[in-house]
Amino acid sequence: MKKNEEKKSVLIIANGEPPGDDILNNLVSESDFIIAADGGSNICFQKNIYPDFIIGDLDSIEKHALIHFEDCEIIKISDQNTHDLDKAIEFARTLKPDIVRVTATFGKRFDYSLANLLLLQTKFEELLLEFHDQHGCLSMISGKYKLNNPVGQVVSLFSFLPVLGLSLSGFKYSLKEVDFLNGFSGLSNVIEKTNARILIKKGSLFLYITDENTNS
Repeated sequence: MKKNEEKKSVLIIANGEPPGDDILNNLVSESDFIIAADGGSNICFQKNIYPDFIIGDLDSIEKHALIHFEDCEIIKISDQNTHDLDKAIEFARTLKPDIVRVTATFGKRFDYSLANLLLLQTKFEELLLEFHDQHGCLSMISGKYKLNNPVGQVVSLFSFLPVLGLSLSGFKYSLKEVDFLNGFSGLSNVIEKTNARILIKKGSLFLYITDENTNS
């Protein structure tokens, strides 16, 4: 496991659809600690990844995976008021990371996907969180935000809640201090200038940055 002295990174493998092996292996190699959120341990077993911790109510881990990871630190939390990814994120916080990356977040039951989106929405101000899938990275932003991504990068912005005073500069589709009282959907915008900027006077946005090789 790669140890990054400058920026401590935790990877959580959830119980959704994992990305391809190249993306998953890159996430693993960049992480100081790996947490399997309950059924995420089955993905770890299939992909020959050995997590540092397995966390959850342990109702989704398959028996052969549980036996295989018997030397792993297994933390059973039976509290049914939180789901397994929530438990894993809260544990990750105790490791005092600079960033927490989550993968296999979506792709199975839609209700779990919604619950995971709400986690990102409610915890992003407390912890730097990124959700990674096969095609890009989802995070949450507010206030002033500068993108260092290259010209031509495809970016999508969303909010289920009101967003006030939204400005986008350096994008194909720009805005200047526009209010969106019923939420906002900005699918597949494109960066046209380096250091593109987003300003949100009130509210927050989901920011999805596609991989460079993903078609818009």
